[in-house]
Amino acid sequence: MDVKEIMIEGVETIDEDENLEIALKKSTEEGEGGSLIVEHDGEVVGIITTWDVLEEIGNDRNLKDIKVQDAMETHLVTIHTDDTIEHAAKEMVDHGIWRLPVEEAGQIVGIVSATDILVNRIRKIM
Repeated sequence: MDVKEIMIEGVETIDEDENLEIALKKSTEEGEGGSLIVEHDGEVVGIITTWDVLEEIGNDRNLKDIKVQDAMETHLVTIHTDDTIEHAAKEMVDHGIWRLPVEEAGQIVGIVSATDILVNRIRKIM
C-alpha cells in the first residue's frame, strides 16, 4: 500500500518567527494536531511537533519566549506519495521520528504518522 492512501492530506504551516504558544494553539486547533511545517519567506525550513513543545514545557520554559526556529527540527526527512507504508515505517525507525511530511512533485502535500501506519495494520488484522 502506498503512503498516499493513508496520509493526512494538506499541511498546516507556521512561520519560524512565531512563538511556541502560537504553534501549540495552531497545531491543536486544526484538528489533526501533532506537527506544523515551518516556513521562512514561503520556503520550508523544518518541522515543529508537539513533542518539541513538550520538551520546552518539561524544561519549565515560557512558550511565549521561545521562537519556533529555536525548537524546530531543521533536518526534514520526507517521503513520497508513491512510497510504500513499509518504507515510511523504516524511515521513521531509522530516524527516530513519528511523522513524515509527504512530497509530490517537490511540494509537501500531506503528513503520515506512525499512528496512521499502525491503524492501517490493525484494520488489516481485524
